[in-house]
Amino acid sequence: MIIVYESKTGFTKRYADMLAEKTGLKAYRTNEIPEDVKDEEMIFLGWMKAGRIQGLNKVRKNRLAAVCATGTARNVEPSEEAVIERNRINGIPFFYFRGGCLPLRELKGMDRFMLSIFLKMLKSSREKDEQREEYISIIENGFDGVREENLEPVLKWLESRNC
Repeated sequence: MIIVYESKTGFTKRYADMLAEKTGLKAYRTNEIPEDVKDEEMIFLGWMKAGRIQGLNKVRKNRLAAVCATGTARNVEPSEEAVIERNRINGIPFFYFRGGCLPLRELKGMDRFMLSIFLKMLKSSREKDEQREEYISIIENGFDGVREENLEPVLKWLESRNC
């Protein structure tokens, strides 16, 4: 079994590296999988954007043992069921890890543009709640939620497979 990941800002890569260290499995970027391991089962890690797991389509034809997604939200959004359905991963174990976000000023291109619009929407809303304020802070200041303990569910799953 191998670990394959898609990472744009480094948060998902950090999880892939931690998982590799804890399990002894090799981790590869989606575009760097050696030919001699392409037929092995894989645990895929990708970052979420609008409920879609980025990079998943690059490995969909491979032997997916599990799919993991990272995002800035405390819990998978819009919901675990919706993400599974949207990404067509029914029947494949799915795990969500809270990742991170670079501050808006460090982003470029379309990512910066789209997050700027989202930030304006959040700030202009009449409804003020803790979650909305947290999202505003994350976009403006960045956030790093990568924690080793977030890997526990996938590690337990792996352990149960080896019994």
